[in-house]
Amino acid sequence: MSFLFPSLLSVGLPLIALPLIIHLINLRRRKRIEWAAMDFLMESRKRRQKSILLKQLLLLALRTLAVACIVFMLAGPVVRSAWAALFGSGVTHHLICLDDSFSMSDRQGERLVWDEAVRVAARIVEAGRQRPGRQIVTLLPFSVAQTLAAGEGPAVHREPLNDEFAARFAELLAGLKPSSTAAGPLDALRAAERLPQAADDETRIVYLLSDFRAPQWSDRGALAEQAAKVRAQASQLQLIHCVDQTRPNLAVTRLEPVAGLRAAGIETWMLAAVRNFGDAPAPATTLEVRHNDARLPALQFDEIPPGGEEVRQFRVGLSAEGSRLEVELPADALEIDNRRFFAAAPPTAFPVLLVDESPRGEDGRYLAAALDPGQRNLSGWSPRLERRGFLARDEDLGRFAAIFLLDVPRLEPLELERLSQYAAQGGGVAWFLGPQTQPAFYNESLYRGGEGLLPAPLDTPRQLAADRSVGASDVQVADDELFRVFQGQRNSFLSLVRVDFYYALDPAWAPPKDGSVETLARLRNRAPLVLRKRFGDGQCVAQLCRVSPLPAELGAWSNLSLNPAFPVYANELAGKLSASRRDLPAQLVTSPLTFVAPLADYQSAAQIRPPAAASQAPFPFDARQDGDFWSADLPTPVAPGIWEAAWTPREATETAAAELRQLRAVNVDPREGDLHALDQQQLGEVLDGLDWQFSRSSQFAESADELAGYNLTTALVATLGAVLLGEQLAAYAASFHAAERSVAS
Repeated sequence: MSFLFPSLLSVGLPLIALPLIIHLINLRRRKRIEWAAMDFLMESRKRRQKSILLKQLLLLALRTLAVACIVFMLAGPVVRSAWAALFGSGVTHHLICLDDSFSMSDRQGERLVWDEAVRVAARIVEAGRQRPGRQIVTLLPFSVAQTLAAGEGPAVHREPLNDEFAARFAELLAGLKPSSTAAGPLDALRAAERLPQAADDETRIVYLLSDFRAPQWSDRGALAEQAAKVRAQASQLQLIHCVDQTRPNLAVTRLEPVAGLRAAGIETWMLAAVRNFGDAPAPATTLEVRHNDARLPALQFDEIPPGGEEVRQFRVGLSAEGSRLEVELPADALEIDNRRFFAAAPPTAFPVLLVDESPRGEDGRYLAAALDPGQRNLSGWSPRLERRGFLARDEDLGRFAAIFLLDVPRLEPLELERLSQYAAQGGGVAWFLGPQTQPAFYNESLYRGGEGLLPAPLDTPRQLAADRSVGASDVQVADDELFRVFQGQRNSFLSLVRVDFYYALDPAWAPPKDGSVETLARLRNRAPLVLRKRFGDGQCVAQLCRVSPLPAELGAWSNLSLNPAFPVYANELAGKLSASRRDLPAQLVTSPLTFVAPLADYQSAAQIRPPAAASQAPFPFDARQDGDFWSADLPTPVAPGIWEAAWTPREATETAAAELRQLRAVNVDPREGDLHALDQQQLGEVLDGLDWQFSRSSQFAESADELAGYNLTTALVATLGAVLLGEQLAAYAASFHAAERSVAS
């Protein structure tokens, strides 16, 4: 015999002595009183003593038995003998929650942790098959639990455990492998709770087969709450630990543009990051880089400290036809997170809007020439010059990578509203002040006490006192990528910059303590010249002097636009402002993978090409209509790698002259690469107060056998009712009752 709740026995069994203790206490309460008629009563008692003693012993035994029945009933006895079928229920439901997150592909010598979990799952089924009574099985992989809606069940759900199913289950386990997801126990517990409630005659045992990695158990409150709900529905919760120790692991955690994509043919700075999840320093390693299957110079990483992350940058020219980037570390304990992917097909130029209100359009011409020199000088920007009224007329400012406002006096309410909305949604806005700037309007409507688009409140134009010292520079720049071209001891560009007039700031203003406003460049007198501010999801940059070097009413403001480094500065500024609009969203294996094509130009059928590592042939996909677009939504999770969709045009037109090809890079969640595992004590801290059992997979053998059989709880309930009825009858028989007297009429 075994028990579903053995811990209750240690608490409940001592209570069996409670009736005896109460009986002994009652004996001590009797007082001896001598009186004359006592001899006659004692003589009568001697004649009936045996009968009274037997009744009291029977009453004591029945009360003790009632307490024992309650204790054993709550402990849930399970008997494996076939004779127990006459008294107990024989339905045992084995609910196996199988962790198939990619950390289960961690290696233990020549075997994977996954192999150990599969072995235990097979052992549970085999042990149940050999036990008497009806046995049923549900298999719930963690990755499947992520996608199950309420009321749905997994592929193996309440299957009767017989010889046919046991053979099919073995084949199923052989075909399973760790997924590429980071699905955790919370997903499995939620899915287990949503399964139909156990029947009255059902013994449900929940097995959690996992490596119990620390990141998956970080949300302790939610896990404890969900485990309690599952425990309330189950007879037992078993946690089976399938990993023996924590192994070191390196993972590629990032592969992304440093400051947004650059246009096709323009070199983009890419960032690659490697994290050491181990407890000891990781030795020097290399990161291989491939671009469209061509090898680039490998990135060298020195020793990485425990828990540390090292970053390297490299340059690559992306192609308008599509670029596929892949980086890879040498093999280690966990191989799936050693690779990371990036894909893009950038346009030949990104559009930028220049709103120019300077006299004769001087500022706009200089900035446009810096952003797009023309001829063979490719910059990747397509500047469009407009007057400020364009902000109110155009309803799609979002198509511009960045917006520059040059010597704009003021804005109308609708213009300001659309510009603010553009910046709040991730757009970048640059202000270049000039002689037409109206400080009162800028302070009231653009600065708005620190809530608006302008980083700081303005005062009046000032003249910078001349200093003709040898090597003196009017401008001092911060250590920011925006001014990379001006930095370095041998770089003389900065010493050539001259500033005569600039806008001073309100002397009462101080930078916010939250760091939302940064000063990127200062003048020789420490007055700010270039400021940057976060605004919503976007950013705003203000340069407090004009672009054009031509004289105005006060005279020439600066010669910055004549400096040889000005085109580089202008390009870096455009890149910084537009970074968020040129970034591709991170696509994980569990995120929806969607390809979109214009409805008017392309047919609904898309040809999907999975990554080469997925070992899956290209397949057609019939897209659904979503407004004016076709949308191909692939079911999740998807394999990591680079996916491609090809759309066939309805007919050869100017907008769809050829097949449309789209690329998407899909990566694993790097946090799953942390292989630190919780032990029994740490799990106890998470599940404090719950009744659960813990075992190592290497030691797991008979626990499933012991819990497979006939549950005697129902029989004990009936026995308890009979015992309580007998106790009432015995109590009545053992007590004194005066005979009823008839009253004469």
